Amino acid sequence: MKLLQELKRKVTGMGPLRRAWFTTFNLDIEFLETFVLPAVLGAEPPRNRIEFEQLQQELTDQGIDVRVFCDPRFIDTNRIKRTCVPIHAVRPDRLSERFGERSLFHPKVIYLEDDKGRRIIGAGSANLTLSGWGRNLEAFVFREVESLSNYRELRRFFERLWDASDIQDGGGKLPERRKFAKTKEKWRFVHSLQNQSFAAQLFDGSSASDIVVWSPYLPSDLASFIGKLQTSTATSDLRVHLVPDRIQNKFLRTQWSEKLGELIGRGHLTFYDSPVERDHRTDLCHAKIWKVGKALAVGSWNFTAPGSNSLCDDRGKWSRDNNIEAGIIIEDASDWRLMHGKALALSEEDCASDELLAEEALNPADLPPFDLHVTFDWHAQVYTFSGAWMAGNEGREGYSVRLPGVDALLPLKWARSGDPVQPAQIRVNDSVLLRDRIFRVHHDGKEVHRGIVGETNLKSRRAQIFNNLNDLLEALLLGDDPGSLTDLPLRGPDDSDSFPDDAPAQPDLGSELLQREISEHSSISYFRLFKAMHDYRQRYSAVDKLEQLEKQVFVAPGCLLELVEKAGETIQTEERSVFNWFLANEVATVCALAQDRRRKLLHGYKRREPNYTPAPKSRWNSIAMSVPKSPNGVSAEYVTLVRAQAAYE
Repeated sequence: MKLLQELKRKVTGMGPLRRAWFTTFNLDIEFLETFVLPAVLGAEPPRNRIEFEQLQQELTDQGIDVRVFCDPRFIDTNRIKRTCVPIHAVRPDRLSERFGERSLFHPKVIYLEDDKGRRIIGAGSANLTLSGWGRNLEAFVFREVESLSNYRELRRFFERLWDASDIQDGGGKLPERRKFAKTKEKWRFVHSLQNQSFAAQLFDGSSASDIVVWSPYLPSDLASFIGKLQTSTATSDLRVHLVPDRIQNKFLRTQWSEKLGELIGRGHLTFYDSPVERDHRTDLCHAKIWKVGKALAVGSWNFTAPGSNSLCDDRGKWSRDNNIEAGIIIEDASDWRLMHGKALALSEEDCASDELLAEEALNPADLPPFDLHVTFDWHAQVYTFSGAWMAGNEGREGYSVRLPGVDALLPLKWARSGDPVQPAQIRVNDSVLLRDRIFRVHHDGKEVHRGIVGETNLKSRRAQIFNNLNDLLEALLLGDDPGSLTDLPLRGPDDSDSFPDDAPAQPDLGSELLQREISEHSSISYFRLFKAMHDYRQRYSAVDKLEQLEKQVFVAPGCLLELVEKAGETIQTEERSVFNWFLANEVATVCALAQDRRRKLLHGYKRREPNYTPAPKSRWNSIAMSVPKSPNGVSAEYVTLVRAQAAYE
């Protein structure tokens, strides 16, 4: 994965990163989180759930603004999203009225910025997928941004994406800058949101007649497209030298026509092999390269009408089928003949059949009549909606949305302005969001759309990393304070260190039932239970700030909220057991202590912690433990004695 190695080199050569923004057409979330995110953070690829959690904590601690913009139709929502990296679905028709429902969001751009203001832009053909970064032959270039003109185009490009994605943090946009070193850069950042077409910027008054293009995809009517390109660039004798990727290494992705044969016969169109030796493991030559005169373009532009984003209709109006594309045009004086390999003598039999073209065709799903973005605030514990209704005033009824951690479908309503109506106050089980970050829109009972939930206030996000109660208690007893993931011992499921007191003597008022309990719960002994609960109580008793308390209760690994949930799961397995009765009572005492500590710290917190907003009371309502009835087979006298001596009252 050469591109991944190049990204690592760029990151290593910069100071601490402030921003790392990516755009892509299709997105493999698993690839992004496993390889690209660690490269940005200077970390190793995570191997398990705990290491993904550590990666997220590192991202939060470093405060790097990492985000991805992509086409909403090409996000694999069946993949598990393990981190909180924002994934923004960008509808082209929300960027500008020049684009329609058939337009694709197709740019592949990387923007890096460090805390000293150094900026690097990368652009090319590689999507954020394993194929794009590891299996295809791609073209990608990086340049340092040192001129005001290129910075302004970058700012303009990302600002439009920001607004179309309804990102609420306006302060995260690239700021206006007026001063740059007077460096004349020999490259330009070019994108589809500019008023001047890509072709016009590529030719830029050049008198050259020869154009070399690398493109895996071609229009079905290639001859017609070349004719329109010749007209739009005002080049009277355009000669196209095409380096295509071929299906099965033989068939061109276009239809044969008499006009195509005439172009080839007159020497106005020639096909070539690649001058680059191709690895036999390469799936596809996906590179997009254009060379005209002294201009070399590397970006996302295919040799198609929507992909080149440069063509107008017969009346001179831009087509609304154009895609959103981006790339870099570099001043390059090299001979265009170096850009291609051996000429190929191709004819009608080398063009793909209609059936093969149909198999290869990209068939994007229809966009819904609205753009909807869902965000969860970890601190406030609320969902918010943003977006726009985009299909007139009719047909707005009958929609509902299923949110992670919410039991029932919620009606999805739209205001007269076209904005989505905010959901009412709802109870959210935020633990679900740690494994499911997909919202689902239904219409008349049928699922019609999926999207990824955005997350804000990540410092209040809980870090649930333990599989069960035993793992949680073991980490507390064998490791350091589990307030930091890096301090937690990574223990395998079969680890079983023993303590000398793991087998307590049978109490005088015990029974055969209690003796059986000791054996059945040997993995969580009574010693471990009581010692861990003692440590929990000591920890919360020593907290003297509300922010610190709420972090320990809701956020930190092994937090009280996670303890309550894991204990509840254990108790449900055998509701009337002796061990579970002790477990419930012990956890309940910890909950009562934390609630009492909260009430005391609320008094005067504004003076002590003026910049902190307490967690909502609804979140604290989850810090409670229901205690089951005393187990069958245990005498009432024994239960009364235990409750009194252990302060369970």
